[in-house]
Amino acid sequence: MTSDMPTYLPAPPQDPNAADQCRLWIGNLDPRVTEFALLKILQKFGNLLKFDLMYHKSGPDQGKHRGYCFATYENKEEASYACQCLDGKLLLSKNLSVKLAHSDKDQNIGLPLTVKVLKEDAKLSNIDSNSGLSRESKIRAIEAKLRAMEESQKDFTYSLAPAAAPGTSKWCSSQMASTRKPQNNKPYRRTFSKR
Repeated sequence: MTSDMPTYLPAPPQDPNAADQCRLWIGNLDPRVTEFALLKILQKFGNLLKFDLMYHKSGPDQGKHRGYCFATYENKEEASYACQCLDGKLLLSKNLSVKLAHSDKDQNIGLPLTVKVLKEDAKLSNIDSNSGLSRESKIRAIEAKLRAMEESQKDFTYSLAPAAAPGTSKWCSSQMASTRKPQNNKPYRRTFSKR
């Protein structure tokens, strides 16, 4: 039985370092810049493979861009040309900052404090063959976590007692009445005579 279905071959693996050399980070964007305007500016320097303008997903700025974007060009020359030409250029009221983007795969940015401490201690201290970490590093990690919990405890505590006794605030209506200037109830009168 022969099948008329075509056989698909997997795409050749791409070198991740080559993609990083074609990917630019464009920062310090004015909030008034639109995605379309930015895309047209970047297309003047070469063919774009990918364009990512980062947006706020929640909060008061939801739907607005974060002030930076990523652009991936077809080759390294176009990316370096765009980087040279756009870096420091004034766009609306801000100078653009354009650099080669790099991945933070090896960095500990965004990891919880305990994971960072464990990774640092694993590099510096003796490694236990059973668990992978020494006893001292585990103790340091637990102490660091306890310190972080104590610092954040203040954010979650609240007091049921009022901050001031009722009627003693300077913004209270009874206090405001005593400090108010007397109102002039007389109607407007002309001070000079008509001629």
